[in-house]
Amino acid sequence: MESTSPRAEPTFDSLFEEQGVLAVVKPNRLLVHRTDIDFHEPHNLRDLVNAARPREAWLQPVHRLDKPTSGIVLFATPGDALNDLKLEFVHRRTTKVYWAIVRGWTEDEGVVEKPLPTAHNPKPKEAVTRYTTLARTELNVPVGPYETSRYSLVECRPETGRFHQIRLHFRHLRHPLVGDSRYGDKRHNRAVAAGTGTDTLMLHAGRLTVNLPGERGTLHAQAAVPAGWDALLNGWSWEGDLSGVPRTHGVTVT
Repeated sequence: MESTSPRAEPTFDSLFEEQGVLAVVKPNRLLVHRTDIDFHEPHNLRDLVNAARPREAWLQPVHRLDKPTSGIVLFATPGDALNDLKLEFVHRRTTKVYWAIVRGWTEDEGVVEKPLPTAHNPKPKEAVTRYTTLARTELNVPVGPYETSRYSLVECRPETGRFHQIRLHFRHLRHPLVGDSRYGDKRHNRAVAAGTGTDTLMLHAGRLTVNLPGERGTLHAQAAVPAGWDALLNGWSWEGDLSGVPRTHGVTVT
């Protein structure tokens, strides 16, 4: 599902569920769980996941994604399973891969090492994002003082998990994410929305690799980009290789 509204209950796809571990695909504009800031929101992923479960069998999120970001979120049974999976993230034993469309032409590859505050602590901490540019495009669409507009499709591998990390790191590079209403370029956001009909944040957590609790193997999960990406991926003339962008769901355990 590309977006949500207060009048319609959002839907999500389940990728994997086994022995107290669940992997699902969060749509854009849906909270992982209710917060004090967003307490007015009528829906959140945790409640939707647990809607048909008895209270004693509720699952809790292992990690979170920003509300406007789509992609894979893990849930687990409180206790050993939840704690073990959280430690995988804390000790950076997971592999997270995101895809983003950003303003301008990025370098072929790069590393952003800019400390960022956490969600609960304003003191900056180490934050590292590696990225590779997969493709670039230039459209005959004037935006601001320029007669054309340029965009890049990037694959991002954050090594840390700071608050809004990828969004802030690409703003730092002066290549803000398309559709980012908080840190982005509003003129480009409006131009893309008008030309494609897509106004969501173009950031998708499409692959996750994590060791399952109890030495049950390694989960490799993949989530297809939301339908709203099609207008940009298929409708724009890209120079580069789009084949790495996940267009189907998939799960394996090794």
